[in-house]
Amino acid sequence: MSIWHICIFELRRILKIRSVVINLFILPLLLIFILGTALSSAMGTGKDTTPDTLRVGIVQSNEAASSPVGEALKAFVAAPEVAQMIKVKNMSSQDETVDALKQGDLDFAVIMTSDMVQQWMAGKTVKLQWILGKDNTLNVVGQTVFTSFTDELNRQAAIAKVLGPETVMAISTQDGTGLPSAQPNIKVSSPGNSGQSYSASQYYAAAMLAMFMLYSGMTTVNSLFTERDKQTLARLQATPVGNGVIFAGKVAGNSLLAFLQAIIIIVMTNLLFGVNWGGYPWLIVLICILITLASMTLGIIVALVSKSAASATALMQGIIIVMTFISGGFTPIAIDFVQRISEFTVNHWALQSFLSMMLGATLQEVMHNIFMLGAVCAVLAAAAAVIYRKVGYRYE
Repeated sequence: MSIWHICIFELRRILKIRSVVINLFILPLLLIFILGTALSSAMGTGKDTTPDTLRVGIVQSNEAASSPVGEALKAFVAAPEVAQMIKVKNMSSQDETVDALKQGDLDFAVIMTSDMVQQWMAGKTVKLQWILGKDNTLNVVGQTVFTSFTDELNRQAAIAKVLGPETVMAISTQDGTGLPSAQPNIKVSSPGNSGQSYSASQYYAAAMLAMFMLYSGMTTVNSLFTERDKQTLARLQATPVGNGVIFAGKVAGNSLLAFLQAIIIIVMTNLLFGVNWGGYPWLIVLICILITLASMTLGIIVALVSKSAASATALMQGIIIVMTFISGGFTPIAIDFVQRISEFTVNHWALQSFLSMMLGATLQEVMHNIFMLGAVCAVLAAAAAVIYRKVGYRYE
């Protein structure tokens, strides 16, 4: 008996369970249809659109405003390419800015602190702080625009690490803007091609695909505990097959199930709801493989550290729901603290990978999200390997 035989047997066994088939294949499509239809007016249709002018509030101290970085920011927002996209309003305090965002007077806010200026002067990598508004599309536009500004700052920080802060300061004074060529070299891009935005169906297709592929890990949990509870694991271990082969076969069977689930959801959402998954089909396959790996490793970790099937199922379900929620899988959350936490989840990077392809982002941007997803999967895989070596899969 080989891993392949156990894998096929496991797959056939699972597909005979009607509740599993309904939950993994039918329920995701139903949720995508319901959420996509109900929230289409709030998120748009995904057709070519031109976002409204972004009203940006900038909060900075007098020291920061008069610094080379402040002068560079002033030149940046005055550049013709940027000026046609955003309308800047200088704010006196962060509290005033938050109130303006709540009242709808601003769409996005940027905060530049004196500490950030000092870090840049020292040649360190910096990031602007921002406060998100109510419109998710305008938030994406704002983040994209001002990320291009910080990219140029960080290029200068890289020079500082090699040549020293004094060299950066000498270069930054060449044109009096705080950056050697603040306006010509900064490339401003909007999310997607031709102002394209994703629809509610696209957003929830990506979010639900990531969530339900993780639910495939729960079938791994149930399968591992079923062998123990029915005392059939002892019989398997009595055969001339190693524990590793049995364990790997079960994981492989559930992995095939997760990948089959991904194919069905992607194909059916495209045919039924017109979801455009982007122009990188092989990258979609890679993302699905990584989510499958994360699903299996997460299921392995939960199964090996839990005492019973009930506790493992509850723990696995709780983890998936929490990760989906904080990553914006149910609804986008415009809270910076929550967004920072979500960057440690599988759902966040899977969703960002899918959305970046849907928006026609550059290959570099897509690969960045996929790389981060792979990093999260690598951490989970390492944790699963360590736990398996200590605990193992055996009948006790």
